[in-house]
Amino acid sequence: MPTISTKKTLRRKPSITLEQALARYCVEVSIKKRNPDSDVSLARTWCATPLAQRPLASILSSDLIRLRDKWLMHLRPATVVRRLALVSHLYTVARKDWGMHELANPVQLVRRPAVDDGRTRRLFERIKLRGVSVQECPPSELQWLINATRSAELPIIMIMAAETCMRRGEIAGIRRENIDLVNGTVFLSMTKNGDSRYVPLTPVVRILLRNYLASMPARGRIFSMTPEAITRAFIRARNRARASYEALCGKYGRRPRDEYFADLRFHDLRHESTSRLAATMEMHQLAKVTGHRDTRMLLRYFHPHGRELVRQINSSTLGKRQRQKLQQYRAEHGSDRDISPATATSYR
Repeated sequence: MPTISTKKTLRRKPSITLEQALARYCVEVSIKKRNPDSDVSLARTWCATPLAQRPLASILSSDLIRLRDKWLMHLRPATVVRRLALVSHLYTVARKDWGMHELANPVQLVRRPAVDDGRTRRLFERIKLRGVSVQECPPSELQWLINATRSAELPIIMIMAAETCMRRGEIAGIRRENIDLVNGTVFLSMTKNGDSRYVPLTPVVRILLRNYLASMPARGRIFSMTPEAITRAFIRARNRARASYEALCGKYGRRPRDEYFADLRFHDLRHESTSRLAATMEMHQLAKVTGHRDTRMLLRYFHPHGRELVRQINSSTLGKRQRQKLQQYRAEHGSDRDISPATATSYR
């Protein structure tokens, strides 16, 4: 009679390290994504941690919690969430596609920090120092950034972001054959939400693109910068612009305003463009331009200045009717200082 062992069969835990798994993930998985460079950047971050040389099966949720808390001391929650999401998907791929069926995903036991992506940051357009010319002190943050950058491509990239609502990756991936300067559109074959769309170009962007493309081939990408390179160049330009502004204030004995260039991100240019275009088109039309499927998400990008809302009211049918009535009242009474609430109510 055969002897039946009562000992449990011990299965070897996967010995592949996190660093090795990330390298394989970037080659097999990330390369199929629209922006693989983002995954590569996140993978480098993980490879610089003490967990990089640990086998996947030995990494515990407690290890990740300690790392999460350390990151949250100096990083935004959204950044930490993206890092955790990459490793979580890595474990999922390892289990489903790499044959590591016994591998548990420790990220599932880690609480993700709450992310508040809502921002109200708009470009400052009224920077000025009394007695200093606009040539020496440009009124717009965007002008300061353009003057500060050493990149040949970043100026037009920033203007396109601030004028067309396009995302960083969408601008970086624009191809010459998808630009129609006659009709003023750019065709985006693949966007963040997986759809294609046509983006209308403002007159300023059409002129800039026409000049920029004059000596370029008829096909291929028009920018050499990757999305990550755009962000790095933008940060350098922002820091140099702030330093130049502070130096100018010091030259004329003025105190710099703290809010200028503070916490300004490249993605804020998309917010700026969305808020500007919202004053010229209906929300459903704007969603077609920005690429939002959900108008609730679009509203997070719409942050009008109070003066913009006033202009919209004044140019509306209601505003025009009330101004006409008030002009008539002033013509009849010589002034509107004595207008009564009852009379004003009739102008609604």
